[in-house]
Amino acid sequence: MLIALYGLPQPASAQQQSDAKLDSLTEVIVTASRRQQTTEEVPYSISVVNPVQLSNAGVTDLASLARQVPGVSMSDRGARSSSTSFPIIRGLNASPGAGGFRTFEQAPVGTYIGNSPIDGYFQLNDIERVEVLRGPQGTLYGAGALGGALRIIPASPKLGEFSGNAEARIGMIDNASDPSYATTATVNLPMGDTFAFRASANYEDLPGFIDAYGLMKLDGNGAPILANPADPVDSPAVYTSKKDWNEQKTFTGRASLLWQPTDTFNAQIAYMYSDLEGMSGRTTTSYFPGGPFAGDPRIIFPAGGDYRRFAGAEEPYDRKTDLASLDLSYDAGFATLSSTTSYFTTEGQTQSETSYSLYRLPQYIGYYTGTTLSPRFILPQVYGDRAHTFSQEVRLVSNSHPDNKFDYVVGLFYQKQTRNGTWIVTNPGSVDRALAQGCTGGYYFGAEFPDCIPLTAPGGVIIDQTDKQKFEDKSVFGELTWHFTERGQLTAGFRHFKQDFDDSQYLELYAYGLSVPAETRTSSASKTTWKINPSYEYADNHRVYAVWSQGFRRGGSNALPLVGPFADNPELVTYRPDTADNYEIGLKGHFANGLAYTLAAFDIIWENPQIGGTTPTTNFAVWNAKEAESQGVELDISTPLWVDGLSVMVSGAYADATFSKDYRIASTFGDIVGMEGQQLPGSPKVSAAATLNYEFELSNGYRMAMSLNDTYRSKVLLSNFGILGNAPLASAPMNIMNASVALNNDKWLVGLYATNLTNKRALLSPGNLDPVTSNLATQSLINQPREVYVRLRYNF
Repeated sequence: MLIALYGLPQPASAQQQSDAKLDSLTEVIVTASRRQQTTEEVPYSISVVNPVQLSNAGVTDLASLARQVPGVSMSDRGARSSSTSFPIIRGLNASPGAGGFRTFEQAPVGTYIGNSPIDGYFQLNDIERVEVLRGPQGTLYGAGALGGALRIIPASPKLGEFSGNAEARIGMIDNASDPSYATTATVNLPMGDTFAFRASANYEDLPGFIDAYGLMKLDGNGAPILANPADPVDSPAVYTSKKDWNEQKTFTGRASLLWQPTDTFNAQIAYMYSDLEGMSGRTTTSYFPGGPFAGDPRIIFPAGGDYRRFAGAEEPYDRKTDLASLDLSYDAGFATLSSTTSYFTTEGQTQSETSYSLYRLPQYIGYYTGTTLSPRFILPQVYGDRAHTFSQEVRLVSNSHPDNKFDYVVGLFYQKQTRNGTWIVTNPGSVDRALAQGCTGGYYFGAEFPDCIPLTAPGGVIIDQTDKQKFEDKSVFGELTWHFTERGQLTAGFRHFKQDFDDSQYLELYAYGLSVPAETRTSSASKTTWKINPSYEYADNHRVYAVWSQGFRRGGSNALPLVGPFADNPELVTYRPDTADNYEIGLKGHFANGLAYTLAAFDIIWENPQIGGTTPTTNFAVWNAKEAESQGVELDISTPLWVDGLSVMVSGAYADATFSKDYRIASTFGDIVGMEGQQLPGSPKVSAAATLNYEFELSNGYRMAMSLNDTYRSKVLLSNFGILGNAPLASAPMNIMNASVALNNDKWLVGLYATNLTNKRALLSPGNLDPVTSNLATQSLINQPREVYVRLRYNF
């Protein structure tokens, strides 16, 4: 098709006649293979997003980035859910969309800032580019790159240059009363001939656009305040509402120092810090018609709506993430020896109020409130997580030269990680009410007065779960590339690793009188993953390639009660590692008229896919299916159009990811089942993005740049199993447009930007209907409404 439209590839002399604008479209330099190459020279599927594309489309973090790169997806519940959501590439994910508790299993995609692995939440600021590596990257990037890798390449300090920028942004989000605003600043400072320092900071304040109703006012102990203090048993709560409830504030800063005493050696130390805090998320109570409150029929609630949410109490969240790294590089002539040392931490808490969901379970609600329902019943759940990760990598990369017959990458990698997760559920005020009733004994199923005191630990804690994980990885890896002709090469790669994983979990179900004591379970793995990757330049600037690559993810264990009403199958106590084999062929290149393209087709066989979720007995766990398969194609095209300064970029991906074998695991309240042909959750089958850019010169050095961006994704299955007898949920197809127009010169930029230009309200999760509460307990997840903002930037 490309040859029919644009003709055969041109000879070298014609290529040399193309102008500099062609270079801007095709000559993108990346380091995905640990050496500098153009994207065309990288013999597998890779996409690159530059800072201008990010700003034009309103991309600020990984979730908004995923919408711009077809074949990449992410459960976008907002920054609030950053501990439970992760990027997915080529559909390699079998776990439900983001829940409350942080993920137990390792993420299927590796995320890096520079050469350092990272987790947590941060915003994208002062970066050179984002590299999206599709398909298993087990040889160079190890465990955790099962489906691919994301590399965020930050801007580095520049020697001998004093420069920087300052930027301010202010706008309005539809349905919000207050403006949104952000400030950004970057400075690069030369420090003599061999040192340079660079620092950047970004602060963003996003107002809420969802109004909250049904909030109970709480005392200093977190218990609802009585409307009638003289009646501690049956007094209603004191209710309030809050406009623009779901606000969010974020700060991300990074500082780096470069020392380059010679042309052959440099050292760079860097530190990044991110601080996030906010209230609630983008969930609404859309289907509640209004009327008596199920928890206290004396209270009449107004109707829900597209931007209304009902909850019994506030739902704050916060997260802090930091990354310290040291990169050393020495050019020995024949090869470059590099070292990356990094240490990152991320720590956060998320609170949810979940009392409404218990009204549909009368057989359980007594464990939380006693024999009679409290009119002031609330059920706050706090999910906490903390991770500390140290990594050390040493690489020797041959220096490329046209006369080289062989090129190579060899390296050693070490990582030590600790992860802690907590889940605390409380019922503040319920014990005090039971004592005021005259209750004297603890509640049990079928109990009557006076055995009506909910069983709790101090502080009203009724459920307490803690999970502690320790992980250690020792790896050796390498790739050898044989240039068997001037146009052909064959790369073979491997990674051999030894991993040790300890998991210790305990679970206290105080309300039920059950305890699962801490028991450390240890698992070890030793494996070699492989890669074979031939490529051939069959015509000038046109290449064909093939890839067989493998990915791997560690196994682990679950803390499950094996006795009592929530007893689960002992087979679920551990889960196995999973592996992926990727078979891929592709074409990439560019024509003399400026059209650049990449076309890839893939088939991935995924053995023992890990699934994290909630068992039918409501226990958090990870288990294995038998096999899944993802098949698809990816296409990227960029080209100038018939008008000078007008260009278009179009990308599309199709990934059909399904279970390829049935599986069944017994559980107390029903089996966990997956069927051959069943779609995997978390990714659309079809995703696409298109951007039309037009840039032209005005007078006196001013330029006008306009951009129109459109993204599409088909429906996304959110889970393979329903909750409480409901069918699995799916999000609706989504088509979001963004636009920008900016006037700029070498010093100034002023622009008008719009995200979600048509103000489309998309249901990212419709929620389960609940007739018991007249759908008061039904929460729908939506996208952010239209935001229009003005951006002012000064460069110096």
